[in-house]
Amino acid sequence: MYSFEKLEIWQLSLDLAEKICQMSTELPDDGKFGLISKLKRASVSITLNIAEGRGSDSDAEFRRFLGIALKSLIEVVACLKICERLQSLDQTIVSDTCAFCDKIEAKIRKFRNALSAGRNTHKAKRVRRKASSVKR
Repeated sequence: MYSFEKLEIWQLSLDLAEKICQMSTELPDDGKFGLISKLKRASVSITLNIAEGRGSDSDAEFRRFLGIALKSLIEVVACLKICERLQSLDQTIVSDTCAFCDKIEAKIRKFRNALSAGRNTHKAKRVRRKASSVKR
């Protein structure tokens, strides 16, 4: 098992990608404005960026990939809203899926903040060590 597979945010994003793929079968074949393709690509992009970020050499790089994942998540929500407006998807389905997206967004943001806090803690320890080594 790869380390990214253990992340709850990755598992939830995988659930979302699966849900989007199933949902896309309900959309008209003409794929208005390419929404079917965009929805699928954006949902898969979330999982891929979390996985790729987890393989990064630094927390800063991982945070960058999580930021990209968040942008893809927002793209999914925007596509869902367009589908709802065009009456291609039922309002309840869109609402439930957007609520699930909100949950994922909150968890990714919390995880990103934890990575930042870890970096700041490390930086603070380094500063304290330097300060304690200064001769008085």
